[in-house]
Amino acid sequence: MDKVIRDIDQITQSKIDRTADKIDAELNSCGRELTNAQNTLGQIKPLVDRLVQQVGQNAPDHVQVLVGSICTEIMSKVTGVSSNLAEVQMNIKDVDRYTDEIDDLTDEIDNLTNKIDDITDHYQK
Repeated sequence: MDKVIRDIDQITQSKIDRTADKIDAELNSCGRELTNAQNTLGQIKPLVDRLVQQVGQNAPDHVQVLVGSICTEIMSKVTGVSSNLAEVQMNIKDVDRYTDEIDDLTDEIDNLTNKIDDITDHYQK
């Protein structure tokens, strides 16, 4: 009985917790990369504004309209991608919360196996 309890503890405390920690580490890495991507997307608008300003000053009307239209389309895409990235950031926070729940559950299992261990120790005496 004691060996089974130790095996359960080993699985819950070591293996499951270690896996949850690995998930957390990967989530942190994903979060950093998403932040980098969001920062990069934030750099596009000033570049587009500068392009429109430079081309718009001396370009014929049809070129100004074309550049303006393309830049509007680019910024629409940037906004869409930024929204997607924000959603992924929220999903990462949700998964992080779930790994915390897994940690709490393994702690509960540990407490229960300790109680079982205490009971078996009592009856073995």
